[in-house]
Amino acid sequence: MSLLAPILIVPLSAGLLCLLVRSRRAMQGLNVLAFAATLVLGVCLILEVLARDEVNEWNAFFRADALSAFMVLLISVVSLATSLYAGRYFQRDLAANVVTTGRVREFFVLTPLFAAGMFLVVLANNLGVMWAAVEGTALTSVLLVALYNRRTSLEAAWKYVMLGGLGLALALFGTVLLYAAASKDQTERLPSFNWSHLMSVAHELDPRLVKLAFAFALVGYGTKAGLAPMHTWLPDAHSEAPSPTSAMLSGVSLKIALYALLRFHILTTACVDSAFSRHLLLGFGLFSMFLAAPFILVQRNLKRMLAYSSLEHVGLICVGIAMNTSVTIFGALLHMGYHALTKPVLFFAAGNIHQTFHTLEFRLIGSGVVKVLPVTVLLMGLAAMAAAGLPPFGLFFSELTVISGGIAAGKVAVSVLVLVALIACFCGILQQLTRILLGARQRERTSDARPTDGLAAMALLLGALLVFSVWLPGPLLELMRQAAGIIGGKP
Repeated sequence: MSLLAPILIVPLSAGLLCLLVRSRRAMQGLNVLAFAATLVLGVCLILEVLARDEVNEWNAFFRADALSAFMVLLISVVSLATSLYAGRYFQRDLAANVVTTGRVREFFVLTPLFAAGMFLVVLANNLGVMWAAVEGTALTSVLLVALYNRRTSLEAAWKYVMLGGLGLALALFGTVLLYAAASKDQTERLPSFNWSHLMSVAHELDPRLVKLAFAFALVGYGTKAGLAPMHTWLPDAHSEAPSPTSAMLSGVSLKIALYALLRFHILTTACVDSAFSRHLLLGFGLFSMFLAAPFILVQRNLKRMLAYSSLEHVGLICVGIAMNTSVTIFGALLHMGYHALTKPVLFFAAGNIHQTFHTLEFRLIGSGVVKVLPVTVLLMGLAAMAAAGLPPFGLFFSELTVISGGIAAGKVAVSVLVLVALIACFCGILQQLTRILLGARQRERTSDARPTDGLAAMALLLGALLVFSVWLPGPLLELMRQAAGIIGGKP
Protein backbone atom coordinates (compact mmCIF):
# COMPACT_ATOMS: atom_id res chain seq x y z
CA MET A 1 0.00 0.00 0.00
CA SER A 2 1.30 3.43 -0.90
CA LEU A 3 1.82 5.58 2.21
CA LEU A 4 4.32 8.35 1.51
CA ALA A 5 2.58 10.07 -1.40
CA PRO A 6 -0.83 10.13 0.38
CA ILE A 7 0.80 11.75 3.45
CA LEU A 8 1.71 14.64 1.15
CA ILE A 9 -1.38 14.65 -1.05
CA VAL A 10 -4.01 14.64 1.73
CA PRO A 11 -3.07 17.99 3.38
CA LEU A 12 -2.28 19.51 -0.02
CA SER A 13 -5.77 18.60 -1.24
CA ALA A 14 -7.37 19.91 1.95
CA GLY A 15 -5.65 23.27 1.51
CA LEU A 16 -6.81 23.58 -2.09
CA LEU A 17 -10.36 22.48 -1.24
CA CYS A 18 -10.54 25.26 1.35
CA LEU A 19 -10.35 27.67 -1.58
CA LEU A 20 -13.70 26.33 -2.79
CA VAL A 21 -15.76 26.35 0.39
CA ARG A 22 -17.15 29.46 2.08
CA SER A 23 -17.99 28.20 5.57
CA ARG A 24 -15.36 28.59 8.30
CA ARG A 25 -16.66 25.41 9.94
CA ALA A 26 -16.28 23.49 6.66
CA MET A 27 -12.72 24.75 6.25
CA GLN A 28 -11.87 23.72 9.80
CA GLY A 29 -13.53 20.35 9.21
CA LEU A 30 -11.40 19.77 6.11
CA ASN A 31 -8.25 20.62 8.08
CA VAL A 32 -9.20 18.31 10.95
CA LEU A 33 -10.09 15.43 8.61
CA ALA A 34 -6.86 15.85 6.63
CA PHE A 35 -4.61 15.83 9.69
CA ALA A 36 -6.52 12.96 11.31
CA ALA A 37 -5.94 11.02 8.07
CA THR A 38 -2.22 11.86 8.04
CA LEU A 39 -2.00 10.74 11.67
CA VAL A 40 -3.48 7.36 10.74
CA LEU A 41 -1.14 7.14 7.74
CA GLY A 42 1.77 8.09 10.00
CA VAL A 43 0.98 5.24 12.41
CA CYS A 44 0.78 2.83 9.44
CA LEU A 45 4.13 4.18 8.23
CA ILE A 46 5.72 3.42 11.60
CA LEU A 47 4.58 -0.21 11.40
CA GLU A 48 5.79 -0.45 7.79
CA VAL A 49 9.21 1.02 8.64
CA LEU A 50 9.59 -1.35 11.58
CA ALA A 51 8.79 -4.28 9.31
CA ARG A 52 11.03 -3.25 6.36
CA ASP A 53 13.62 -0.82 7.88
CA GLU A 54 12.74 1.76 5.22
CA VAL A 55 9.97 2.55 2.76
CA ASN A 56 10.65 3.81 -0.79
CA GLU A 57 8.13 5.09 -3.33
CA TRP A 58 8.14 6.70 -6.76
CA ASN A 59 11.45 5.10 -7.74
CA ALA A 60 12.99 6.12 -4.41
CA PHE A 61 12.04 9.81 -4.84
CA PHE A 62 10.25 9.46 -1.51
CA ARG A 63 11.99 7.58 1.28
CA ALA A 64 11.18 7.04 4.95
CA ASP A 65 13.36 5.50 7.64
CA ALA A 66 12.77 5.48 11.39
CA LEU A 67 13.81 9.12 11.79
CA SER A 68 11.47 10.25 8.99
CA ALA A 69 8.55 8.23 10.39
CA PHE A 70 9.09 9.75 13.84
CA MET A 71 8.98 13.26 12.38
CA VAL A 72 5.81 12.44 10.37
CA LEU A 73 4.14 11.42 13.62
CA LEU A 74 5.10 14.70 15.34
CA ILE A 75 3.93 16.87 12.42
CA SER A 76 0.60 15.01 12.23
CA VAL A 77 -0.20 15.27 15.94
CA VAL A 78 0.68 18.97 16.28
CA SER A 79 -1.14 19.86 13.03
CA LEU A 80 -4.27 18.01 14.18
CA ALA A 81 -4.27 19.81 17.52
CA THR A 82 -3.74 23.14 15.76
CA SER A 83 -6.70 22.58 13.45
CA LEU A 84 -8.88 21.65 16.45
CA TYR A 85 -7.88 24.85 18.24
CA ALA A 86 -8.12 27.22 15.28
CA GLY A 87 -11.90 27.12 14.78
CA ARG A 88 -12.97 28.79 18.03
CA TYR A 89 -9.84 30.98 18.04
CA PHE A 90 -10.77 32.64 14.74
CA GLN A 91 -14.44 32.74 15.70
CA ARG A 92 -13.45 35.05 18.58
CA ASP A 93 -11.12 37.05 16.33
CA LEU A 94 -13.93 37.55 13.79
CA ALA A 95 -16.33 38.63 16.54
CA ALA A 96 -13.76 41.17 17.73
CA ASN A 97 -13.13 42.38 14.13
CA VAL A 98 -9.44 41.55 14.50
CA VAL A 99 -9.37 39.62 11.20
CA THR A 100 -11.49 39.42 8.08
CA THR A 101 -13.12 36.28 6.69
CA GLY A 102 -10.60 36.44 3.84
CA ARG A 103 -7.71 36.24 6.28
CA VAL A 104 -9.33 33.29 8.07
CA ARG A 105 -9.66 31.50 4.73
CA GLU A 106 -6.00 32.29 4.11
CA PHE A 107 -5.09 30.55 7.38
CA PHE A 108 -7.06 27.39 6.57
CA VAL A 109 -5.56 27.24 3.06
CA LEU A 110 -1.97 27.94 4.07
CA THR A 111 -1.78 25.74 7.18
CA PRO A 112 -2.23 22.42 5.30
CA LEU A 113 0.24 23.63 2.66
CA PHE A 114 2.69 24.50 5.45
CA ALA A 115 2.25 20.99 6.88
CA ALA A 116 2.60 19.39 3.43
CA GLY A 117 5.91 21.22 3.02
CA MET A 118 7.12 19.83 6.34
CA PHE A 119 6.07 16.31 5.33
CA LEU A 120 8.04 16.70 2.10
CA VAL A 121 11.15 17.78 4.07
CA VAL A 122 11.20 14.54 6.02
CA LEU A 123 10.09 12.23 3.18
CA ALA A 124 12.25 13.56 0.30
CA ASN A 125 15.18 11.30 -0.52
CA ASN A 126 16.95 13.99 -2.53
CA LEU A 127 18.80 16.62 -0.45
CA GLY A 128 18.08 19.32 -3.04
CA VAL A 129 14.35 18.60 -2.84
CA MET A 130 14.64 18.67 0.95
CA TRP A 131 16.14 22.17 0.76
CA ALA A 132 13.38 23.33 -1.61
CA ALA A 133 10.76 21.94 0.77
CA VAL A 134 12.29 23.83 3.72
CA GLU A 135 12.14 26.97 1.57
CA GLY A 136 8.47 26.19 0.84
CA THR A 137 7.66 25.94 4.54
CA ALA A 138 9.36 29.32 5.08
CA LEU A 139 7.26 30.96 2.35
CA THR A 140 3.94 29.63 3.66
CA SER A 141 4.75 30.30 7.31
CA VAL A 142 5.83 33.89 6.67
CA LEU A 143 2.39 34.61 5.18
CA LEU A 144 0.84 33.11 8.31
CA VAL A 145 3.06 35.28 10.55
CA ALA A 146 1.79 38.36 8.69
CA LEU A 147 -1.85 37.24 8.83
CA TYR A 148 -3.05 40.04 11.13
CA ASN A 149 -1.59 42.65 8.78
CA ARG A 150 -0.53 44.88 11.67
CA ARG A 151 2.60 47.02 11.56
CA THR A 152 4.28 44.80 14.15
CA SER A 153 3.28 41.55 12.44
CA LEU A 154 4.50 42.84 9.07
CA GLU A 155 7.81 43.85 10.66
CA ALA A 156 8.13 40.39 12.20
CA ALA A 157 7.33 38.77 8.84
CA TRP A 158 9.94 40.89 7.05
CA LYS A 159 12.54 40.04 9.68
CA TYR A 160 11.64 36.37 9.27
CA VAL A 161 11.96 36.68 5.47
CA MET A 162 15.30 38.45 5.61
CA LEU A 163 17.01 36.27 8.22
CA GLY A 164 15.30 33.05 7.15
CA GLY A 165 16.14 33.78 3.51
CA LEU A 166 19.77 34.45 4.37
CA GLY A 167 19.89 31.22 6.36
CA LEU A 168 18.37 29.20 3.56
CA ALA A 169 20.78 30.76 1.06
CA LEU A 170 23.66 29.52 3.23
CA ALA A 171 21.98 26.11 3.48
CA LEU A 172 21.81 26.08 -0.31
CA PHE A 173 25.57 26.74 -0.45
CA GLY A 174 26.01 23.77 1.88
CA THR A 175 23.84 21.63 -0.39
CA VAL A 176 25.78 22.68 -3.48
CA LEU A 177 29.11 21.98 -1.76
CA LEU A 178 27.88 18.54 -0.80
CA TYR A 179 26.95 17.92 -4.41
CA ALA A 180 30.45 19.04 -5.40
CA ALA A 181 31.89 16.60 -2.86
CA ALA A 182 29.82 13.84 -4.43
CA SER A 183 30.93 14.87 -7.93
CA LYS A 184 34.60 14.20 -7.20
CA ASP A 185 36.09 11.93 -9.86
CA GLN A 186 32.69 11.74 -11.61
CA THR A 187 33.49 12.85 -15.14
CA GLU A 188 31.02 10.90 -17.23
CA ARG A 189 27.71 11.20 -15.45
CA LEU A 190 26.17 13.37 -12.78
CA PRO A 191 26.07 11.65 -9.39
CA SER A 192 22.82 10.86 -7.63
CA PHE A 193 21.96 13.36 -4.93
CA ASN A 194 19.70 10.95 -3.08
CA TRP A 195 20.38 10.64 0.62
CA SER A 196 20.41 6.83 0.39
CA HIS A 197 23.05 6.92 -2.39
CA LEU A 198 25.24 9.51 -0.62
CA MET A 199 25.29 7.39 2.53
CA SER A 200 26.40 4.34 0.51
CA VAL A 201 29.37 6.27 -0.97
CA ALA A 202 30.09 8.51 2.06
CA HIS A 203 33.66 7.21 2.42
CA GLU A 204 34.38 8.30 -1.17
CA LEU A 205 33.23 11.94 -0.72
CA ASP A 206 35.74 14.78 -0.58
CA PRO A 207 36.16 15.28 3.20
CA ARG A 208 37.16 18.97 2.97
CA LEU A 209 34.08 19.85 0.96
CA VAL A 210 31.88 17.79 3.28
CA LYS A 211 33.18 19.72 6.31
CA LEU A 212 32.60 23.02 4.56
CA ALA A 213 29.11 21.89 3.51
CA PHE A 214 28.22 21.03 7.09
CA ALA A 215 29.42 24.42 8.34
CA PHE A 216 27.15 26.20 5.84
CA ALA A 217 24.25 23.85 6.64
CA LEU A 218 24.72 24.45 10.36
CA VAL A 219 24.44 28.22 10.02
CA GLY A 220 21.72 27.97 7.35
CA TYR A 221 19.38 25.37 8.82
CA GLY A 222 20.43 26.49 12.31
CA THR A 223 18.91 29.89 11.53
CA LYS A 224 15.60 28.25 10.64
CA ALA A 225 15.86 26.02 13.73
CA GLY A 226 16.32 29.08 15.95
CA LEU A 227 19.81 28.25 17.20
CA ALA A 228 21.65 31.19 18.81
CA PRO A 229 23.02 33.56 17.67
CA MET A 230 20.90 33.22 14.46
CA HIS A 231 17.65 33.12 16.46
CA THR A 232 16.65 36.80 16.43
CA TRP A 233 13.68 36.29 14.07
CA LEU A 234 12.16 33.69 16.39
CA PRO A 235 10.71 35.77 19.30
CA ASP A 236 9.23 38.35 16.88
CA ALA A 237 7.63 35.78 14.58
CA HIS A 238 6.26 33.65 17.42
CA SER A 239 4.78 36.62 19.27
CA GLU A 240 3.16 38.26 16.21
CA ALA A 241 1.76 35.15 14.50
CA PRO A 242 -1.73 33.85 15.32
CA SER A 243 -1.44 31.45 18.25
CA PRO A 244 -2.22 28.33 16.14
CA THR A 245 0.67 29.28 13.84
CA SER A 246 2.96 29.99 16.82
CA ALA A 247 2.17 26.47 18.04
CA MET A 248 3.17 24.92 14.72
CA LEU A 249 6.31 27.05 14.42
CA SER A 250 7.51 26.10 17.88
CA GLY A 251 6.09 22.57 18.01
CA VAL A 252 7.38 21.20 14.71
CA SER A 253 8.77 23.82 12.29
CA LEU A 254 11.94 24.37 14.34
CA LYS A 255 12.45 20.61 14.49
CA ILE A 256 12.04 20.24 10.73
CA ALA A 257 15.03 22.52 10.22
CA LEU A 258 16.86 20.54 12.88
CA TYR A 259 15.99 17.34 10.97
CA ALA A 260 17.59 18.77 7.80
CA LEU A 261 20.69 19.69 9.81
CA LEU A 262 20.82 16.20 11.31
CA ARG A 263 20.88 14.64 7.82
CA PHE A 264 24.05 16.65 7.13
CA HIS A 265 25.47 15.63 10.51
CA ILE A 266 24.85 11.94 9.79
CA LEU A 267 26.51 12.20 6.37
CA THR A 268 29.46 14.17 7.79
CA THR A 269 29.90 11.54 10.49
CA ALA A 270 29.92 8.76 7.89
CA CYS A 271 32.48 10.63 5.78
CA VAL A 272 34.96 12.26 8.15
CA ASP A 273 34.19 11.17 11.71
CA SER A 274 31.61 12.67 14.01
CA ALA A 275 33.94 14.93 16.05
CA PHE A 276 33.83 17.85 13.60
CA SER A 277 30.04 18.21 13.46
CA ARG A 278 29.58 17.20 17.10
CA HIS A 279 31.81 19.97 18.41
CA LEU A 280 29.95 22.56 16.37
CA LEU A 281 26.55 21.24 17.51
CA LEU A 282 27.76 21.24 21.11
CA GLY A 283 28.96 24.84 20.95
CA PHE A 284 25.81 26.21 19.32
CA GLY A 285 23.58 24.08 21.59
CA LEU A 286 25.17 25.23 24.85
CA PHE A 287 25.24 28.85 23.68
CA SER A 288 21.51 28.66 22.86
CA MET A 289 20.69 27.22 26.28
CA PHE A 290 22.67 29.82 28.20
CA LEU A 291 21.38 32.69 26.07
CA ALA A 292 17.75 31.64 26.62
CA ALA A 293 17.83 31.85 30.41
CA PRO A 294 18.46 35.63 30.89
CA PHE A 295 16.07 36.51 28.06
CA ILE A 296 13.33 34.43 29.70
CA LEU A 297 13.92 36.28 32.97
CA VAL A 298 13.67 39.79 31.48
CA GLN A 299 10.80 39.22 29.04
CA ARG A 300 7.71 41.40 29.34
CA ASN A 301 5.70 39.61 26.65
CA LEU A 302 4.17 36.17 27.23
CA LYS A 303 4.68 34.69 23.74
CA ARG A 304 8.20 36.11 23.43
CA MET A 305 9.04 34.38 26.71
CA LEU A 306 7.69 31.10 25.31
CA ALA A 307 9.77 31.60 22.15
CA TYR A 308 12.97 31.96 24.21
CA SER A 309 11.99 28.79 26.05
CA SER A 310 11.97 27.01 22.67
CA LEU A 311 15.52 28.27 22.13
CA GLU A 312 16.57 26.46 25.30
CA HIS A 313 14.92 23.20 24.23
CA VAL A 314 16.41 23.25 20.71
CA GLY A 315 19.80 23.85 22.31
CA LEU A 316 19.36 20.85 24.61
CA ILE A 317 18.46 18.59 21.66
CA CYS A 318 21.67 19.65 19.90
CA VAL A 319 23.74 19.06 23.04
CA GLY A 320 22.23 15.59 23.53
CA ILE A 321 23.10 14.64 19.95
CA ALA A 322 26.57 16.21 20.24
CA MET A 323 27.44 14.07 23.28
CA ASN A 324 27.05 11.17 20.84
CA THR A 325 26.18 8.24 23.04
CA SER A 326 23.21 5.99 22.40
CA VAL A 327 21.65 7.21 25.67
CA THR A 328 22.06 10.96 25.03
CA ILE A 329 20.86 10.72 21.43
CA PHE A 330 17.82 8.73 22.58
CA GLY A 331 17.25 11.40 25.26
CA ALA A 332 17.45 14.13 22.61
CA LEU A 333 14.84 12.35 20.48
CA LEU A 334 12.61 11.90 23.52
CA HIS A 335 13.01 15.61 24.22
CA MET A 336 12.09 16.46 20.65
CA GLY A 337 8.86 14.47 20.94
CA TYR A 338 7.85 15.67 24.39
CA HIS A 339 8.57 19.29 23.50
CA ALA A 340 6.38 18.98 20.40
CA LEU A 341 3.49 17.87 22.63
CA THR A 342 4.08 20.53 25.30
CA LYS A 343 4.86 23.84 23.64
CA PRO A 344 1.69 24.11 21.47
CA VAL A 345 -0.41 23.85 24.67
CA LEU A 346 1.40 26.90 26.06
CA PHE A 347 0.80 28.86 22.85
CA PHE A 348 -2.88 27.84 22.77
CA ALA A 349 -3.27 29.05 26.36
CA ALA A 350 -1.40 32.25 25.50
CA GLY A 351 -3.88 32.73 22.64
CA ASN A 352 -6.81 32.44 25.06
CA ILE A 353 -5.17 34.98 27.40
CA HIS A 354 -4.46 37.35 24.51
CA GLN A 355 -8.03 37.26 23.25
CA THR A 356 -9.43 37.82 26.75
CA PHE A 357 -7.05 40.56 27.95
CA HIS A 358 -6.22 42.01 24.50
CA THR A 359 -2.53 42.13 25.35
CA LEU A 360 0.43 39.81 25.88
CA GLU A 361 2.32 42.21 28.16
CA PHE A 362 2.73 40.74 31.65
CA ARG A 363 2.21 44.17 33.26
CA LEU A 364 -1.10 44.78 31.51
CA ILE A 365 -2.42 41.24 31.97
CA GLY A 366 -1.83 41.52 35.70
CA SER A 367 -2.08 38.81 38.31
CA GLY A 368 -4.94 36.40 38.96
CA VAL A 369 -5.64 35.15 35.43
CA VAL A 370 -6.87 31.97 37.13
CA LYS A 371 -9.92 33.92 38.34
CA VAL A 372 -10.91 34.72 34.75
CA LEU A 373 -9.73 31.64 32.81
CA PRO A 374 -9.56 28.77 35.33
CA VAL A 375 -9.51 25.91 32.79
CA THR A 376 -6.94 27.61 30.57
CA VAL A 377 -4.71 28.35 33.58
CA LEU A 378 -4.98 24.76 34.82
CA LEU A 379 -3.88 23.37 31.44
CA MET A 380 -1.23 26.05 30.99
CA GLY A 381 0.11 25.34 34.47
CA LEU A 382 0.46 21.64 33.66
CA ALA A 383 2.19 22.41 30.36
CA ALA A 384 4.47 24.94 32.08
CA MET A 385 5.43 22.33 34.67
CA ALA A 386 6.28 20.00 31.80
CA ALA A 387 8.27 22.66 29.91
CA ALA A 388 10.18 23.53 33.07
CA GLY A 389 11.20 19.89 33.40
CA LEU A 390 9.21 18.82 36.47
CA PRO A 391 8.14 15.19 37.04
CA PRO A 392 6.05 13.25 36.14
CA PHE A 393 6.14 14.85 32.70
CA GLY A 394 8.28 13.43 29.92
CA LEU A 395 10.58 16.42 29.57
CA PHE A 396 11.90 15.66 33.05
CA PHE A 397 12.83 12.14 31.95
CA SER A 398 14.35 13.27 28.64
CA GLU A 399 16.48 15.92 30.38
CA LEU A 400 17.51 13.36 33.00
CA THR A 401 18.37 10.89 30.23
CA VAL A 402 20.62 13.42 28.45
CA ILE A 403 22.37 14.48 31.68
CA SER A 404 22.83 10.98 33.09
CA GLY A 405 23.99 9.68 29.70
CA GLY A 406 26.54 12.47 29.52
CA ILE A 407 27.87 11.74 33.03
CA ALA A 408 28.06 8.01 32.31
CA ALA A 409 30.09 8.78 29.17
CA GLY A 410 32.54 10.90 31.16
CA LYS A 411 31.22 14.24 29.85
CA VAL A 412 30.71 15.60 33.34
CA ALA A 413 31.52 19.25 32.58
CA VAL A 414 29.02 19.41 29.71
CA SER A 415 26.37 17.68 31.83
CA VAL A 416 26.89 20.17 34.65
CA LEU A 417 26.60 23.09 32.23
CA VAL A 418 23.35 21.64 30.87
CA LEU A 419 22.01 21.26 34.40
CA VAL A 420 22.90 24.87 35.28
CA ALA A 421 21.19 26.21 32.13
CA LEU A 422 18.08 24.10 32.79
CA ILE A 423 17.83 25.36 36.39
CA ALA A 424 18.18 28.98 35.23
CA CYS A 425 15.42 28.53 32.61
CA PHE A 426 13.23 26.71 35.14
CA CYS A 427 13.51 29.67 37.55
CA GLY A 428 12.71 32.12 34.75
CA ILE A 429 9.58 30.29 33.54
CA LEU A 430 8.37 29.79 37.12
CA GLN A 431 8.89 33.45 38.03
CA GLN A 432 7.24 34.82 34.88
CA LEU A 433 4.15 32.60 34.83
CA THR A 434 3.33 32.67 38.54
CA ARG A 435 3.18 36.48 38.48
CA ILE A 436 0.23 36.42 36.06
CA LEU A 437 -1.48 33.08 36.57
CA LEU A 438 -1.86 33.18 40.35
CA GLY A 439 -2.78 35.81 42.94
CA ALA A 440 -5.75 38.14 43.25
CA ARG A 441 -7.01 40.33 40.41
CA GLN A 442 -6.75 44.07 40.89
CA ARG A 443 -9.89 44.72 38.87
CA GLU A 444 -12.70 42.60 37.46
CA ARG A 445 -12.85 41.94 33.73
CA THR A 446 -15.77 40.81 31.59
CA SER A 447 -14.89 38.11 29.10
CA ASP A 448 -16.47 36.24 26.19
CA ALA A 449 -14.20 33.28 26.88
CA ARG A 450 -15.72 29.84 27.40
CA PRO A 451 -14.23 27.17 29.66
CA THR A 452 -14.06 24.91 26.59
CA ASP A 453 -11.96 27.30 24.48
CA GLY A 454 -9.11 25.23 23.08
CA LEU A 455 -9.92 22.42 25.47
CA ALA A 456 -10.00 19.61 22.89
CA ALA A 457 -6.64 20.60 21.38
CA MET A 458 -4.91 21.12 24.71
CA ALA A 459 -6.40 17.93 26.20
CA LEU A 460 -5.26 15.91 23.17
CA LEU A 461 -1.66 17.04 23.50
CA LEU A 462 -1.48 16.97 27.30
CA GLY A 463 -3.18 13.56 27.38
CA ALA A 464 -0.66 12.19 24.89
CA LEU A 465 2.18 13.79 26.88
CA LEU A 466 1.02 12.21 30.13
CA VAL A 467 0.48 8.77 28.59
CA PHE A 468 3.80 8.75 26.73
CA SER A 469 5.59 10.11 29.80
CA VAL A 470 4.83 6.95 31.76
CA TRP A 471 4.46 4.44 28.92
CA LEU A 472 5.91 4.29 25.44
CA PRO A 473 4.24 1.69 23.20
CA GLY A 474 6.63 -1.01 22.04
CA PRO A 475 6.57 -0.04 18.32
CA LEU A 476 7.17 3.64 19.13
CA LEU A 477 10.02 2.78 21.50
CA GLU A 478 11.64 0.56 18.87
CA LEU A 479 11.18 3.26 16.22
CA MET A 480 12.93 5.82 18.42
CA ARG A 481 15.77 3.39 19.14
CA GLN A 482 16.25 2.87 15.41
CA ALA A 483 16.09 6.64 14.80
CA ALA A 484 18.71 7.20 17.54
CA GLY A 485 20.87 4.55 15.85
CA ILE A 486 20.60 6.37 12.50
CA ILE A 487 21.69 9.67 14.09
CA GLY A 488 24.49 7.88 15.93
CA GLY A 489 25.82 6.52 12.64
CA LYS A 490 24.86 2.87 12.94
CA PRO A 491 24.71 1.17 9.53
